[in-house]
Parts: sequence; C-alpha cells; structure tokens
Amino acid sequence: MLAEGLLTGSAMGMAAAEMVWGATIQTMDATNHRRGARHTGSNRDRELVVEYLSHKYGPSNLIQGFEAVGHLHNHFYTGRLSDQELLRYLATGLPFVNSMLELAEREGAES
Repeated sequence: MLAEGLLTGSAMGMAAAEMVWGATIQTMDATNHRRGARHTGSNRDRELVVEYLSHKYGPSNLIQGFEAVGHLHNHFYTGRLSDQELLRYLATGLPFVNSMLELAEREGAES
C-alpha cells in the first residue's frame, strides 16, 4: 500500500515506469547476446525475442508482459496513464522482467 501511494500521482511513477522499461531492454540484450543473435534495438527485434522465448520455453504471458512495459515506456514520455493503469502495468511488467531474466539465463545455459 505504501509503495502504491508513492508511485501514484507523482514523478516517481513515471520514473518507475521507465526503470521497468530499462530493465526489459537489458534482459533482451542479454538474451540476444547469449543466443549470438543480431539485434538492432528496434521494437520489432524486441518482439521477435519475446516471440522466440515464448515459443521455445512456453510462457504464454510474455507477449502481454512486453505490451505492458511498452505502455510503461510511453507513460514516461506522456504521463497519460491513470494511477490505476500505472499500477496494473507495473504489476504485469515487473514479473515480465523477472521471467525474461530467467529465460535469458536458461538460454545461456544451453549455449
């Protein structure tokens, strides 16, 4: 509850949103590095990483997680998310980042 109050209605929410996006980008870069795949940093490349991991390892919620962090990234620039939306996307985005970290580690173990 305290964290929710700190994040909503302030610049802290925008910062948290962008931090989740940054963590997402880092995990995708780590995954591509472990795979030896070429990565240009485009959103399409990022979508391909998510699709690849989703098909290979089976987490069906990866696409929704990636979409959530996209909304968080946009919020950093626009501030358009309501407090309720921000909390919902953070609640989806944080587990997504953790899943991506686990999958990047699995991907590296197979190399």
